[in-house]
Amino acid sequence: MVLMRDDFDGKLPDIRATDDDRVAAPGTGRPTEAVEPPLVRAVREPAPRHSGNGLLWAVCISLLLAFVGLGYWSHEQQSRLQRQLVATQESFARISEDAAGRLQDISGKVIATESTLSQTEQERLRQINQLEQRMEQLATRQQEQQQTLQQHGQGLEGLRSRLAPLQQSGESQARQLADLAEQLGQLEQQLAQQQQALNDASGQLESAARDQQKLRAELTALSEPVQGLARLEQQLAEAQTQLARQQGELQALRQAASAPGMEQELLVLRSELDNRLMAMEEALQSIDSFRLQTNRTISTVRDQLAGLQQQINQR
Repeated sequence: MVLMRDDFDGKLPDIRATDDDRVAAPGTGRPTEAVEPPLVRAVREPAPRHSGNGLLWAVCISLLLAFVGLGYWSHEQQSRLQRQLVATQESFARISEDAAGRLQDISGKVIATESTLSQTEQERLRQINQLEQRMEQLATRQQEQQQTLQQHGQGLEGLRSRLAPLQQSGESQARQLADLAEQLGQLEQQLAQQQQALNDASGQLESAARDQQKLRAELTALSEPVQGLARLEQQLAEAQTQLARQQGELQALRQAASAPGMEQELLVLRSELDNRLMAMEEALQSIDSFRLQTNRTISTVRDQLAGLQQQINQR
């Protein structure tokens, strides 16, 4: 290998000022030193602050955390599958040792009793076949787990390729987040207005409910006089029935009035009937007036209930 030689010793020759660099002062023959221009210092302007860098950094950090979490989860899955594979291999080894031991026992017994084959030997042969089948199943399961590990590795690579465009779209998502924050502020204002209107409507609804309860109490109080009116009507019907019966008796007495003392009795009965008729007419008039008043009150209460129900439905 040929090394290049560096003849430069690091020393530079001195550079001296010549006479051309000096300017003679006017009126004198002496040269003067060159006048240096004044130094101008540049004023540094403060770097513009980027207000959106914080949100962009937050998005990038969240994406990085998601990528780290995904990698950790994939690593845990691979570790779990590897542990399962190791456990399967250990169980396979134990089963193989057990099978080898059993095969040795069976072979020893076969050698000892090779002259007489019995049902015990046939059972041993069946157990050997079962163990061989189980070993084949374990081998198949081990291959499936290896394929699963490969698929997980491929899935991890696919996720990494998907995360790359997500990182590129971080800026657009930051702008969208700013727009969404502005829309959220507007929605909060609208929600506050709607909440105020809802509180006002709930107060009006509570007052309407109290009015409705009062009207229902008045209807309950009016139901008792209506029941009394029904009882009075029943008594009136009974009195009318009794009056008809008495009129029939009076008619029978008139037909049988041949004796002179019967006329006096008829006069007495007629006066009693007239008195009863007058009392019944007065009772009927009072019942009719009470019925009219009750009907007017019920109609008024129903109108008020209908108005309250309409107000509640409108609200």
